[in-house]
Amino acid sequence: MGNEFKPHLAIVDDEPHFSESLQMALEDAYEVSKVHSLAGARRFLLNGGAPDVILLDIRLPDGSGIDFLRELKNLKPMPVVIVMTAHATVDNAVSALKEGAVDYFTKPLDIEKLKREIDVYLENRALQRELADLSRKIKNIVPPFVTSGTGKMRALVERVKMIAPLNMPVLVTGETGTGKEKLAGWIHCLSGLEGEMVAINCSALPKDIFENELFGHVKGAFSGAVSNKEGLIERAESGTLFLDEIGELPEPVQAKLLRVLEDGVYYKIGDTKERRVRFRLISATSKNISGISSKFRADLFYRINGFTFELPPLRERNEDIPLLVSAFIKEANGSYKKSVTGVSPDVMELLMGHGWPGNIRQLKWLVHRAVAITPGEILGMDEVMASSGISDIPVDKETDYSTPFQKAMMELEKKYISNAIVSTGNKTEAAKLLGISVRVLHYKVKKYGL
Repeated sequence: MGNEFKPHLAIVDDEPHFSESLQMALEDAYEVSKVHSLAGARRFLLNGGAPDVILLDIRLPDGSGIDFLRELKNLKPMPVVIVMTAHATVDNAVSALKEGAVDYFTKPLDIEKLKREIDVYLENRALQRELADLSRKIKNIVPPFVTSGTGKMRALVERVKMIAPLNMPVLVTGETGTGKEKLAGWIHCLSGLEGEMVAINCSALPKDIFENELFGHVKGAFSGAVSNKEGLIERAESGTLFLDEIGELPEPVQAKLLRVLEDGVYYKIGDTKERRVRFRLISATSKNISGISSKFRADLFYRINGFTFELPPLRERNEDIPLLVSAFIKEANGSYKKSVTGVSPDVMELLMGHGWPGNIRQLKWLVHRAVAITPGEILGMDEVMASSGISDIPVDKETDYSTPFQKAMMELEKKYISNAIVSTGNKTEAAKLLGISVRVLHYKVKKYGL
């Protein structure tokens, strides 16, 4: 117990008897030092004194404790400072708190209350340090979906680290399932922005409610608007707004979004009050939205395309599949309380040789389903084949061409959509996998009676 760590506390007060009594009351819990003037306090700090807490009197023989507080703000980190005084006034309390003191006590002190407050502030300071350390560690972590031995992905990682802290719009391109939203989340994590990342899939919303979702409305703006509604742009204040499949953004909304990006202002539906907003925009698309045939505004495209990251399809980086499989197994183990350690060699060969039309998303959910049903520690061929649409059966070369072409194509589309729904487990993910909107998928499902 004698070697137990005690926080270091410094008393800065010009009354020796008071300082002595305070030291005796506190030294069981803290290592206590005493000085009786501002000059003594400055010498103490210059000679290496590094207190965790300073109990500071406001009135000292050679100056004001408030002025000394301003000096303490230059220390990194600044100690926890609690001000003490026998002459309490509102102005002194406000000044002390404004200059960085965390609390204000009137003499005579309530020692037990003071101890409780000191412990709370020290605990909060320790948590802040832990969070800062964790934040630094997180920024050095490269998510498994972008980790790679390939030059293309290594270059992407370095560019992300360079661009993420800059206040610049980002456009992420790539096929569905390549990890565009994951990349956007990593960019946000590295950005240092205080706000959250607000994400929306533009293809999943009906066109007639998109403006309302993005900008919000005020009470009475239209029939049924019984209260104010916060828009996604408002939620993204001081953070990141992620618009997935931005090419599906309705044309009228494109013009309004452009103004927000240009001027930083917008109006809620039904409101005449101009509102200011600051956020970082990250957009994503699996389609070409810059071509002549695109309905996407060219001026908006140039505005969102501050920097482009192109995510390659999984078939072009299949050497990363072992790393991805390992990461997804760990993830699935946590979700399903399993202890799978890997896959059999024949399974890995199968996974490495597959074309992965659904890219990383398809691989992820195949691994999750296989882990969920496996009884052992190694994923074998039975579990993987039962969890996927992958087939090692050779193509039938004796194709029957007597079926009319249109009917054959419809049968093929029906099977393709059915496999996607079974593979992903829900229609939203299936739509992403197929590269179509949820509305189109619902139409197809109804058409084929799936």
